[in-house]
Amino acid sequence: MSTMSSRSIHLQFKMVYLLVREGQKDAKALSSAIKQKRYVRLMALRYKNANVTHRNLKATFWLQVLGVRKNPQSLMYTQLRVSIKGTVIDVNVSELRMDTTGGNVVFGKYTQITNNPENDGCINAVLLV
Repeated sequence: MSTMSSRSIHLQFKMVYLLVREGQKDAKALSSAIKQKRYVRLMALRYKNANVTHRNLKATFWLQVLGVRKNPQSLMYTQLRVSIKGTVIDVNVSELRMDTTGGNVVFGKYTQITNNPENDGCINAVLLV
């Protein structure tokens, strides 16, 4: 087994650094390219269930969140699955026994978030029928 000395590892890192730096003129862009990025997981990403209100039945149900469909802020928020007020999410409505005209049970339905989950600590949504 061959082990690399710390000097050879340092030289390899320096060569890679110089290769990365070859096309760079701005020192700030170079330093940001070297730093590792850290992302903080938002509280809105941790919610697995939502309080969903059905307007026709005038009842509220606690349903499982399947995913984020559309975020009004930006496409990036939709891809990151960030839940904010106005976001359209998918919920599991199979427990409600909703049927289609063909007699099939509906699994997922769209709902729109009516509160700010970051501030309230829960997701409140309205079923889009």
